[in-house]
Amino acid sequence: MDIDALKAFKYVAELGSISQAAERLNYSQSNITAKIHKLEEQLQTKILFRHNRGCIVTPKGEELLQYALQIFKTIERAQSAMQDQENPVGTLKIGSMETTAAIRLPKILAAYNQQYSKVDLSLRTNPTLNLIDSVLHFELDAAFVSGPIQHSSLDVETIFQEKMLLIYPKKNEFIPLESSTILVFRSGCSYRFQLEKYLRHKSIKSYRLMELGSLEAILGCVAAGLGITLLPEAVYNTYSRYYELSYDTLPNEFSIIDTQLISQKENPSVPLFHFKQLLKRISAGAIESF
Repeated sequence: MDIDALKAFKYVAELGSISQAAERLNYSQSNITAKIHKLEEQLQTKILFRHNRGCIVTPKGEELLQYALQIFKTIERAQSAMQDQENPVGTLKIGSMETTAAIRLPKILAAYNQQYSKVDLSLRTNPTLNLIDSVLHFELDAAFVSGPIQHSSLDVETIFQEKMLLIYPKKNEFIPLESSTILVFRSGCSYRFQLEKYLRHKSIKSYRLMELGSLEAILGCVAAGLGITLLPEAVYNTYSRYYELSYDTLPNEFSIIDTQLISQKENPSVPLFHFKQLLKRISAGAIESF
């Protein structure tokens, strides 16, 4: 199977457009089209449906795309395994919950970039469930997620613990949970799950949920009196200087959450190896702490 043709298909599938894939790969549209036709002839099946606004992947194409992602990840790992162990190059794709990215990761990523400037480092934020799926499908090298995580394909390391606080507007001395609006990230967020678990524990059922797309939006809406939320104490300590906020503590069974780094087992990525070593040095105090 032609690797270039497979790469062309991957970009068309991800972008939904032959013209955008051609621009990204610096090919002509006719070249991309020819490569797709060649793949379809070799596989004797349709992998794309074409329409006047672009392309969509067929069910067989979706199956092929998953194999393609694994193939390209294997190639990347082989290249990584062959490189200089002390001076890594290549890519390192890290995922994170938005709160972790905002509070914990800036110094870590800056330290890594300073030491390994030849590595193309990227960060993607998503809820925990989405991040796990992205690591399992080779879309991310590693991700910071809310634990505990158990999966036979994943290497899991606890990096730090978060103490969770119930955060509400400072101007309100008391907000009854029974009638509150709960401000949360979208489905798949572990903090949202923990808050709903706590509300069930308190036999509270009549609350309202409002999904918001960013940490700043949630905090701003809490400060404005729109509702309450559950976030790490580190978030409160950082943002309470900018927003009028207050908080309540929770019982330990609801307030302590591990943040874990997950990655595929036996991943030979040298950039990832050095990233994990950096985290260990920070944890040991050899580098400025979180």
